Amino acid sequence: MATNTQRALTPELDDFIVRMPKVELHLHLEGSISPRALLEIAQRNDVDIPARDEAGVAQLFKYRNFSEFLAVFMALARALRYGRDFEQIAYELGEYLHGQHVRYAEIMLSPALYHRRGIDLSEVVQGTAAGLARAEHDFGVRTRLAFDFGRQFGVDLAWQILDVAIQHMRYGLVAWSIGGDEVNFPPEPYAEVFAAARRAGLRTMAHAGEVGGAQSVWGAVDVLGAERLGHGIRSIDDPKLITHLRERRIVLDICPTSNVRTGAVSAIEMHPLRQLYDAGVLLSINSDDPIFFATTMIDEYRLAAQAFGFGIDELTNVMLDSVHSTFLPIDEKRVLVDQFEREIAALRAELGF
Repeated sequence: MATNTQRALTPELDDFIVRMPKVELHLHLEGSISPRALLEIAQRNDVDIPARDEAGVAQLFKYRNFSEFLAVFMALARALRYGRDFEQIAYELGEYLHGQHVRYAEIMLSPALYHRRGIDLSEVVQGTAAGLARAEHDFGVRTRLAFDFGRQFGVDLAWQILDVAIQHMRYGLVAWSIGGDEVNFPPEPYAEVFAAARRAGLRTMAHAGEVGGAQSVWGAVDVLGAERLGHGIRSIDDPKLITHLRERRIVLDICPTSNVRTGAVSAIEMHPLRQLYDAGVLLSINSDDPIFFATTMIDEYRLAAQAFGFGIDELTNVMLDSVHSTFLPIDEKRVLVDQFEREIAALRAELGF
């Protein structure tokens, strides 16, 4: 049972959270689409989605469990068909990230959802990259892309889509991941796909230990060789796994609100974020699907402070660990780490922390 510590959010601490420079490492492009943009794109592409207005889209986001969330996620992704659609939502995501004081983000695309509908993945990647490039020019937010393959679609299709990923690395595609139905599709069959991704120069991560148990995390780490894990919260159930993650310096990309909204945890009080941090596991804090889960990066850090008792030093540690955990080249990472350390030090001095 989780034993989280409540903390009052003072105006000074809230100001620090809002203005703190941030990176986001677990963020789905499809889960960032605003209801307005979704309806506009669906109408433009003559795609019937199960909502007629923004209120109807909001109603769809009332999930009871992870399976319902996955079904809605896939249904709404049907609206996206052309490069201009991806350029539009990527640009809007860049604008949103700027408002959250996010300096750098690694953004996942779900390629199988488009490939299986006959959509050209080159158009998907290039449209997304174009939108993000415009956002970087206008707002200064740097981004990179990852392919997050739905494991339920099978290894054969994964090989085909990995080839596309490798061909598009020049567009800022830096990582390969698996997501989707973790309970019914374990990670082990994807070992050779992950090995090929690494040989090609892609970094690797995997959704694991979200709705699946600790065994899913073991498979992602020891069989797939994933460097970062999406969620990984069920690691807390296995003390040997906690030690393994700590010794291997595997990063868990934690998304607290997401885990409550999908039913991965029954309530925020039961979330193991504090226990994982106290055990010395490396963590990042993320929004996952900000529109789908009605949250933001600022909200997630506020939650870390209020529900889990994180103070200024702990929030700073998590953010700097997140920067160290990016998939940037080492020289670019050093520059970003230096930038964050200077900005955070100046902000702490200004606010008296």
